[in-house]
Amino acid sequence: MKGRLLAFDPGLKRIGVATGNRTTGTTQALPTLDAKNGEPNWELVIQLVDEWKPQTLVVGFPLQLDGSESAMSKKCRRFANKLETKTQLPVILVDERLTSASADALIRDSAESGKSQTRRRQEWRDSLAAELILGTYINENPDPS
Repeated sequence: MKGRLLAFDPGLKRIGVATGNRTTGTTQALPTLDAKNGEPNWELVIQLVDEWKPQTLVVGFPLQLDGSESAMSKKCRRFANKLETKTQLPVILVDERLTSASADALIRDSAESGKSQTRRRQEWRDSLAAELILGTYINENPDPS
């Protein structure tokens, strides 16, 4: 599908995932992937890429508020490099400052926030953050057609 994107929000325990389309400007959070110290099961990542058939991959890139890189930035850059090598697709790093805080605010304002299942809320937060990162990319890079 023209303009299809897949976004990842790498974390140490989970990786948020979202899909979207530059042509329609739509995004959708997908289930998170488990990770061990930031490393996903790469077979599952490849399965997602095969299923959604994106033209471009987007990876959240956590910068400090002053714009400098952190230890997590370096892990995300390594994740992005491996993703590009394994999929042979272009990977775009997108500044994700404050997306987790925005995801938290959206969760607090939703009916889901009443649920006491902490892990489920954390997973939803991670995929929602991936969706917000993807939305940022789409808004800043609309489909040229």
